[in-house]
Amino acid sequence: MKFTQTFLLLGLIAPCAFAQSLPQVDTLQVAARTLYPPQVTTVGDAATWLLEPLGYHIVTDYPAPKSAQLLLSKPIPTAAKVYRTMPVTHALQLLIGENNSLIVDREHKLITFSKGVLL
Repeated sequence: MKFTQTFLLLGLIAPCAFAQSLPQVDTLQVAARTLYPPQVTTVGDAATWLLEPLGYHIVTDYPAPKSAQLLLSKPIPTAAKVYRTMPVTHALQLLIGENNSLIVDREHKLITFSKGVLL
């Protein structure tokens, strides 16, 4: 019992130092492995599989472009079936094709897709 009391007293006397907060991390730039489970067959399934652990939600209804649902319903393209590690945004771009666009709301953790290149 004395040891516990001494430890608590030392804890009260010792100065407290807190670590500086870390800079904000863009979770869409973290590395993801593009080895999809067998039940993942569409672009939408694969996008959900990549984004769900990061807390992002896919938007397909208004205000998302009408083409979002069409892009997500397609089968996973052969180009996206490469088994490697890459940033999530790169994996998503491979899934929807280079001639299409990602639209990201980082503040609300929402993402959607659009046919064509948006500048």
